[in-house]
Amino acid sequence: MTIEVSRTADKIDAQLPQLQCQRCGYPSCREFAEAVSEGDAPGNRCDPGGIRVLNLLNSITGQNHHTLDPNFDSPLLPTRVMIRESECIGCTICIQACPVAAIIGAGKLMHTVISADCTACELCLPVCPVDCISSINVQEKETSSFQTSLTTQSFHHRLNFERWQQRAQSRPIGRACSNEASRRGEIAMSVARVRLKRSTVQQEPPQGEPSAAQ
Repeated sequence: MTIEVSRTADKIDAQLPQLQCQRCGYPSCREFAEAVSEGDAPGNRCDPGGIRVLNLLNSITGQNHHTLDPNFDSPLLPTRVMIRESECIGCTICIQACPVAAIIGAGKLMHTVISADCTACELCLPVCPVDCISSINVQEKETSSFQTSLTTQSFHHRLNFERWQQRAQSRPIGRACSNEASRRGEIAMSVARVRLKRSTVQQEPPQGEPSAAQ
């Protein structure tokens, strides 16, 4: 990457919301910025940033996109997620998936979301084995209130992402690999327990009504 391309990437990255949501198709805001600056990706893929960021990237890159790519455009987006703590099995998978360390908890213990740190990237939703995470406070992304919240929180989210990257790089890889099989086994057993509990609750008759056996 040349110095000029790198500087362009810096300018693009500075205008991105830093949600690290991967909705653009790249693992991070920085990697998307680099792809746009190198000409490998158009600048009309920042879903959360909408038209505001689209216009900013047009001014930086000289591109002339009038609308977002329809494949990267969601009119409604959440502002955070929540964990239904009574259903959480403490598997820690969502903690590992969160790019800004907005989920706290420990193995076999309840997890919770730090609302102020959550970017609503939704990367934790598909990995949860018991589907106990939900997106909340869905808004129209083009509203001034939604876009203002992105600009006011982008620096905070960037710092959290950088801290998360540093921790990930310093994590001992060998130990993580050796414990993977046992961790997956524990998760499978926990999922089975939760499913059994749900099945039992569904079969119980409502209070005040006799069961089928009576």
